[in-house]
Amino acid sequence: MIEKMDQALNKYMYKFIEDVCTTIGPRESGTKQEILAGNKIEEELKKYCDKANQEEYISHPHAFLGGIRYGALLVLVSIVLYWLSLLIDLNILQLESFYSLLLISVALIIMALSISYFIFDVMKYYEVFDFLFPKRKSNNIIGTINPSGEIKNTIIFSAHHDSAFEFNTFYYFGRTGQVIINLGYLGAAIIFIVIIVKIIFQFLTNIVDFAIVFLFFGILFLIFIPIAFVYIFFHSYRPVLGAFDNLSGVAVVLGIGKYLYENKTNDKIFPKHTRIHLISFAGEEAGLKGSKRYIKSHFKELKETGAIVINMDGLAKKDTIIVIDKESGIGAKHKPEVVKSLYKIAKDINDKAKMGSLPFGATDAAAFSKKGIAATCLGGLNLKEELAPYYHTRNDTPEVIEEEALGQAVQICVEYLKLIDST
Repeated sequence: MIEKMDQALNKYMYKFIEDVCTTIGPRESGTKQEILAGNKIEEELKKYCDKANQEEYISHPHAFLGGIRYGALLVLVSIVLYWLSLLIDLNILQLESFYSLLLISVALIIMALSISYFIFDVMKYYEVFDFLFPKRKSNNIIGTINPSGEIKNTIIFSAHHDSAFEFNTFYYFGRTGQVIINLGYLGAAIIFIVIIVKIIFQFLTNIVDFAIVFLFFGILFLIFIPIAFVYIFFHSYRPVLGAFDNLSGVAVVLGIGKYLYENKTNDKIFPKHTRIHLISFAGEEAGLKGSKRYIKSHFKELKETGAIVINMDGLAKKDTIIVIDKESGIGAKHKPEVVKSLYKIAKDINDKAKMGSLPFGATDAAAFSKKGIAATCLGGLNLKEELAPYYHTRNDTPEVIEEEALGQAVQICVEYLKLIDST
């Protein structure tokens, strides 16, 4: 096992984070600030890699979260339409029953649109509704280090350099915010199902006979109105500094490059047969846009070389390190052999290391695993057990990061690289 990273390397990585936060600031996907951060990363990679370049892509970054408030508004409109339909059924509104059916049918269409957006774009990252939002340019940054001998393996160490919008729900409500969000999904599902049932009853029987039952559900729906308003204001359009998420990961990627460059003549450290790509993706906070575009452009190469991806995301505390085995929300399961090997190394270096899953959201590693490319993510956020106060909030500043956590991540990655290079 290698010795701990020296303080000079740790300070280099931490200073990189501070510099980006100070000179560039928050980096919303598809903005000038994201481009500037990418330029700075490329400058660093050129110092340590055989080559470094940028790959431009086009995406619709606001589609991932920008539709949440509109989806929530559609839910509110559906509740209003449900009540208008119900008032007609109860003869409080003196209109023909046809109008009751019309109103509830419109409510069903609106709910279907809202739920489709949340499932396909927010949960599963499918980009179904992206065409409704403006296009923007972004750049992935790629550095390549060739081995001293014949290339037999390829490994990618990656992170992302854009930063997230502040999640108001997490900043103001903390862990309770997660519960509110889950209740929102449950509420939308209940409303959708009840609307369908109401339409069926209006076709098959006298709806007035069951009006009291649907009145009960109508009252229940009123409880979901405050939750819908929480969704409307779920996030601001102010991006956070993103020191933890995810300049910390980018710093580790750069730290790997610097460490290998400084040990290029050390055959116990520098790879003999493994080509390394050091990648900083753009657009991760916009729905894994950068990594998905990279995979699309390089899919054949990734498959033919049997590339392995170790992604870094959110590293702050040296005693909080998670090797992610699956990302449940997006439906990605990472390759067990990669997960177990990386976890064993992490555990040897720090016995507090854990293996765990990501209950919601996703990392760039998920984009690779879903395409059958071996991957996992090395993170510092245990969302199953806690919601760190600096996760997607204004508290995500350099001060939350421990320098030793960065060095430890480099240590784990270098050890994994040595393992792959020896096979």
